[in-house]
Amino acid sequence: MAVIMTAIFVSTSAISQQNRVAYDLVDSMIEASNTLNYLGLVTYEKEGRLKTSKMLHLIRDDMTFEQLTHLDGPAGQISWRRTNGNCGMERAWDADAGSRPILNEDSFERIKASYSFEIRGQSRVAGREATTIILKPKDKFRLPHFVAIDNQSNLMLMSVILSLSGKPLERFQFVEIEVGGELDTMLMPNAQANLDEQCVNAFGQQNQGEWNVGFVPSGFFLTNSMKESLTGQTVLGFSDGLTTFTVFIESAQMSAKIPPFTYNHGATAAVSTKIKVQGDEYTVSIVGEIPADGAKKIAQSVKQASKILKQP
Repeated sequence: MAVIMTAIFVSTSAISQQNRVAYDLVDSMIEASNTLNYLGLVTYEKEGRLKTSKMLHLIRDDMTFEQLTHLDGPAGQISWRRTNGNCGMERAWDADAGSRPILNEDSFERIKASYSFEIRGQSRVAGREATTIILKPKDKFRLPHFVAIDNQSNLMLMSVILSLSGKPLERFQFVEIEVGGELDTMLMPNAQANLDEQCVNAFGQQNQGEWNVGFVPSGFFLTNSMKESLTGQTVLGFSDGLTTFTVFIESAQMSAKIPPFTYNHGATAAVSTKIKVQGDEYTVSIVGEIPADGAKKIAQSVKQASKILKQP
């Protein structure tokens, strides 16, 4: 019994130590992304489709500049500036280069409550030695993330979103990267967009208006809420600091034109269902990088709110 208890203690201690090391690595990755200048070639793979872009990332005082230039498919370039942490980054990346973990110190504290961190070993990405870490969700309402962190600069070189069974769904990866050097003195170009203007305070007291999402997985918080004056559509955004999902509630008039559906594209699930309120039928749709079963449960929990709800 003493031998067994000693083995359990040593095993538990080793796992705890590994978790601390993994947390420290991810914390260093966040700091690197907020302090280092880099230029590289990135690939984004989803559903068998591969996109290649050139990415420029510059930091000047409290200002961050990023620019993506598409190297295949339709020609195009997009750039943005921001000062308010990573606010608005999900929309910029989703639109042009796919998804990758967009973390800051606040979101890092939140995801530690919803994911466990595990070091998987060493790898080689973009010609650089890297440590690989898997972020495992602690429930069935999130997807695992597999990342590779550069041993030299602490920058994230690769991010893979996995299915609950471990199948790769989306991959973001550097194939070539230059850090610092002449980039540290490069003049910051003009940007096409200022993401600060699109942001709201994610931690302020917001409300869901006339609708209440009865089931929100633990750790997710309301980031934005709006109602379209022309269509009557209500849009509610939620995030756990790493993953996001959006709730769309159509008006009774528009709902008649939208059939129920369930759709998966890479790591993104889209679920649409019908609810009845006082004889009227409404369409509720959930879109996000979450399992489809979780999206269905969220959609089915939507009710008309009897009072304004405050988020933590």
